[in-house]
Formats: sequence, structure tokens, C-alpha cells
Amino acid sequence: MTRALIIATGRTAGGPDPGPSAALRCGDGREAPTLLTRLCRRLATLNVPDLHVITRPDLAPLLRKDGHDVVECATVADDLREIARLARTAAEAGADGADGRGGPIMLLPGDLVASDELLCRLLMDAKGPATALTVPRPGGGGAYGVAPVRLDGDRIASAGSPFHRVTGAGAGSPGALRVARRHAGALADLADRLAALLETPGALAGPNAFAGAGADAGGGEAAEAAELLLVGLVRTGVPVTACPAGRLVCVRAGGRRAVRVALEAAEAVDEDRVRLEAAVKRDDGFFATFAVSPFSPYLARWAAWWGLTPNTVSAISLGFAVLAAVWFSDGTRAGMVAGALLLYVSFVLDCVDGQLARYTRTFSALGAWLDAVLDRVKEAAVYAGLAVGAGAAAPGSPVHAGNVWGLAVAALALLAVRHLVGYAFAARRRPPAAGPPEPFPLTARPDGALAGRLPSAEELSRQTSRVAALHWAKKIIVLPMGERLALIAVTAAVADARLTFTALIAWGSVAAAYTLAGRVMRSAAR
Repeated sequence: MTRALIIATGRTAGGPDPGPSAALRCGDGREAPTLLTRLCRRLATLNVPDLHVITRPDLAPLLRKDGHDVVECATVADDLREIARLARTAAEAGADGADGRGGPIMLLPGDLVASDELLCRLLMDAKGPATALTVPRPGGGGAYGVAPVRLDGDRIASAGSPFHRVTGAGAGSPGALRVARRHAGALADLADRLAALLETPGALAGPNAFAGAGADAGGGEAAEAAELLLVGLVRTGVPVTACPAGRLVCVRAGGRRAVRVALEAAEAVDEDRVRLEAAVKRDDGFFATFAVSPFSPYLARWAAWWGLTPNTVSAISLGFAVLAAVWFSDGTRAGMVAGALLLYVSFVLDCVDGQLARYTRTFSALGAWLDAVLDRVKEAAVYAGLAVGAGAAAPGSPVHAGNVWGLAVAALALLAVRHLVGYAFAARRRPPAAGPPEPFPLTARPDGALAGRLPSAEELSRQTSRVAALHWAKKIIVLPMGERLALIAVTAAVADARLTFTALIAWGSVAAAYTLAGRVMRSAAR
């Protein structure tokens, strides 16, 4: 079971006696729910009933009046100790479970206005030890409740607080975190350690340790528990994945106007459309991006409406590939053209099954394995169909290519070697299980030691990828599946199987050499 720890210690902006920002109402009138009630209701719809609200003693009466059970903590150090206690009991409960794990731990600010889809991503889609929601950092500095962070790809490389600087901060964290249950014990130990540092005079640098991170609204405390925990996770070597808000809304509301603006923005977002667009791979190949992705998400939504599963779509894709192979084996021009069209449909469905899995959040290890295996089966079937058709065609016809089984086997062997090398390199690049990144002191104000340069090969790759033409050229040259199937379809439709296999071997060899050279350079740089 997921455990949500809601930190409702924020105060409203302005006024002689600021109250809890979590008690701000989401509309006019006493019947409108408060921000905290809104958040709790949304968590309930996500099957998160285990809620724990932490607040200040002077803010507690208003939150209790709103119907919430709260735990009173006088200081940030007390917040951290309560978080440590709850995380530790969650770790013990998870260890007693049937699988030794359990749901994750979520830390959320009580005054958070977030799109439902964003909460779903944090709860259901996030993987790894820890994940944090991130938002673009305002150009003029900080915003209420948003701590600066520096991103390195999809990872948070450095995080800030009033006691910790961030070098080159390009994003912000509103204090919404997800920690895997297996790391709950480490989270508890970290919270206790941070609490001890806060209670030790001079252990941490004074507030305002980073420039331009002041809140838009006053009345806030010098630090918040969630931002300190994020700093602690990053600096102790726990990999923290960034979950960017993108077009979705993720705002800490410290005043009535901020609540109104945030709610209007949330209602204006078509969350289903955002989820559908997010189902498309961000870093797909050229052919898939421009010849399939413009319409395939709508097929995924249609499949979801009909209740089809990703595995079912994978099986249908295999069926079309087998039909393509049958038509290729016919040995006629009409058969080659029909096979090419059926192969394209098969690839479209191959893209749809993954998009359907992401859109409906029906991921499974079996589905991923099945998709990978069926992809290889489909290509082997198509190669065999082309080889059979080349020999079955009438002598002298445009599609007659004689015995091309040797070329077919060579093309398939080259493809198998490329995949084997790719899997081996990916496995070799995984960090060792026992070795977390080098920790960095929690008591140090700067983060300079965390900001290392990339190896020269990776740095060159990133720089060239910023140029659109070079980015797509690099995508095409490696001959991914989309480009391979497009090459097969085009050459088979206009020529014969001999040209198809010759092109596959030639382009595949160039792709293998290019890929191998890049991997050797990356490995040598490390």
C-alpha cells in the first residue's frame, strides 16, 4: 500500500496572521473544498488511503476543522523526525509483506495544485529508487515553494535548499517526491540525520545560500523538509529521476489569487490528450516519428476504447507480418507490393502496442519480452518469404532473383550480431549493484564536486544531437527497425529480393561499424 506524507506547513502570503496555505479554498463559498481536501480526494481516487498530514501547532486547528487528522510538529527538524518514523514503519510493514516490498512513499506539499495525470505519473509510472516532480524555473528567480535543481538528462544532478547552493539550476522542485518502499529505511535514516544537523548550531550554512531562490509569497520558513530530503537523496548517491510537469499544472499556491490561477490552468489542460501524446516515444527513429507517430496514437486510443491489450495488438502485428511474408513468397510484382503494404501495417501496429501500454499504463515484463521476441520472429519470417519468392518467381520476370538464401542468412546473421552486441553493451553500462555514486557532504553549501564534465565522446554526441539535421542523420544511419522495414518494403516493391538483401547487408554493415566505433569511444573515455 502506498503511504502519502502530506507536509502542510506552508503559510498564506500577506496579512498580519497568515494561516495554512493548505486551507485555502478552491473556489468561493464555504462549500468549496480546501487545497488539502482536494489533494486528499485525488489521492483517494488513485487508491492511496494511507494519508498522514504534518503541520504546525498553530495551523492545526484550521486543518482539523476541515476534517483532517494531523500530526503537530513545531519545527522542520520535528517534521523530519516524524517522516523518519513513518518511513521506518512503512519499511517494516513492507518487509513483512508477501513479496518483501510494498507500495512507495510519497511526500507532497499540502498546498500543491497538480494535474491528476501528473500525480498518476508520479505514483504509477515512476521507476527507480526515487522520483521528484520538476517544473521550469522562472527566469527571474524562484517561485513560492519551488527549490532549484539541476538536471542531467532525466536525472536530478543537484538540488538546493536555503542551506545548499545549486550550480547552473535550470529547473525547480515543488517538493513532491516518490521513494520506493525498498528505500524507505534509507529515507528514514536520512531524515533523522538531517534533523540532527538542523538541531546542531553551525552544522549547516545560513539561509539564503543560493541566489535568486526567494519565494514570491512571504511567511515561509527558512527550509522545508521535502527540499532538504531531496538534497539529501541526491548528495548521498540515491538516483533521483526527474518527472517533468511539461504542459501539466504543478504549482504551490500561497494565496487566493494563486489558487484561482492554478485551478483555471489545470481545468484548461486536456489531460487525456497530454497522456496520449506522452504515449509516443520521445526518442524514436526517423521513420517511426514521421511516418507512423502522427496518427498511431489515435489507433492506440481506439484500441483502448475497444478493450484490446498490448499483447493482443502485438499478436495482430505478427499476423500482418506473416501475411506480408506469404505475399512476398508469391513471386509476383503484385505480391511484392501487397507484402510491402502489409509490412508497413505490421510496423504501425508494432508502434501501437507500446503506445497502448503507455497510454493505459498496462506494463508487464511479459509484454516487453513478447514484443522483443515477436519483432525478431517477424523479420525472420519476412526474410524467408522474400527468399522463397525470389526463387518461385517466373524466370525473366522483374522479381526473379534466383537463389538468395545465402544473402538472407547473411542479413539475418548480421542483424542477430548487432542485437547481441547492443544487449551486451547495455548490460555492461549498468552500474554495479553494490556501488552507489560518490556521496557529497550534506553540510557543504556548494555542489561543485557534483558537477563533473561528461566524457568527450558523450559530450560530442550531445552537442551534435542539438542540431536537428545531425540528430536525424544519427538516427537513420544506425538502421533501426523502422528504417529496416521501410528499406525492405521499398526495395521489394520496386525491385527484387536480391537488391533488398544486398541493401540490408550494406547499410547494416555501415550501421554496425558506426555503432561499434561510438561504443568503443564511450568505453575508452570511461
